[in-house]
Amino acid sequence: MEKKIGISIYPEQSNFEKDKEYLELAKSLGYSVVFTSILHFIASPDAKVKAQQVLKALKYAKSIGFYTILDVEYESMKLLGITSTNMSVLVENGVDCIRLDSPSLPAEVSAFTHNKENINVQINMSNNDSFIDNIMDFQPITNNLSGCHNFYPLEDTALPFDFFMEANKKYLKYRLRTAAFIGSHSGTMTTAVGWKELPTIEMQRYMSVEAQAKLLFYTNEIDTILFGNAYATKEELEKVAAVNKYEITFDINPKNITPVEKQILEFNHFRRGDITDKFIRSTMTRVVFKNELIKKQNSKKTFNRGDVVIINSTDEKYKGECHIILEDGYVDKNGKYNYICSLKQEELWLLNFVKPWSHFRFNLI
Repeated sequence: MEKKIGISIYPEQSNFEKDKEYLELAKSLGYSVVFTSILHFIASPDAKVKAQQVLKALKYAKSIGFYTILDVEYESMKLLGITSTNMSVLVENGVDCIRLDSPSLPAEVSAFTHNKENINVQINMSNNDSFIDNIMDFQPITNNLSGCHNFYPLEDTALPFDFFMEANKKYLKYRLRTAAFIGSHSGTMTTAVGWKELPTIEMQRYMSVEAQAKLLFYTNEIDTILFGNAYATKEELEKVAAVNKYEITFDINPKNITPVEKQILEFNHFRRGDITDKFIRSTMTRVVFKNELIKKQNSKKTFNRGDVVIINSTDEKYKGECHIILEDGYVDKNGKYNYICSLKQEELWLLNFVKPWSHFRFNLI
């Protein structure tokens, strides 16, 4: 499935002109999905006014090409006059999808997917329960159904990675689209007003935004990632927009490398299929660069997980191979390795996604 990037807006906490500017910036950078909510202010005395602010911003987002998602529950649906048989207010205001936040009956969710306005329905996929299985019993239109994880403003409340992956399986088996959140380190507008860092997975919380995005995309289980809070900075938006969504890419900053080593690093690598657990081994570079001299330099005896190395000309047979070390304390017994650099600490986890025959790349920064 196509992988997409998105943002969130909270119009009742800002103003239309600022939202408009933010939407236009994100659209110019390739963002195509926008998320917002009305459920968090439903008890407010001016809930109707705030809801209209939200709908106005969504209508504009739709007009410039965004796919729009509105987070609702029973009370907010009553406020807007939404039922499974009448969603005309959503069409009128440019809403493509409603995310059902509160528990609903499986038959009810299925009925929503059959709405005549063809509004999509999204459900919470963070509970790792059998809710989606029960919905499928009632024959929903699966093309109108998707899953989206929660975000978690409070530190230490987001999902553990393994639990996240288990929850995904429930939706992937039905070939449903999936979404999850990353957190800006700047914006404080959200459903929990004043909070920053709104990840789906706890380990994402203090990662750079681009590392958060890579973590989700490189599972190959999440189709859409969204900033959960607003406003992300222009720099944050640009960094996520620049992430390669489909090819595992490590950002590296090597020092004192030769032109040949640079060419090797820029190669389209893949991990050899008959793997070793000591390092990720890219071998085609030894074929392509077999006639090049790779002088011995930047040598050291012991390497750690995430160290990037190239075999030098002291080993004539294997020179030019590029390896990423997978264990701490790995010893180079013969002085064959030129040390290139170490992966960023926050990108070490991505090594788990490099399987046999996986392609990967280095982005030299």
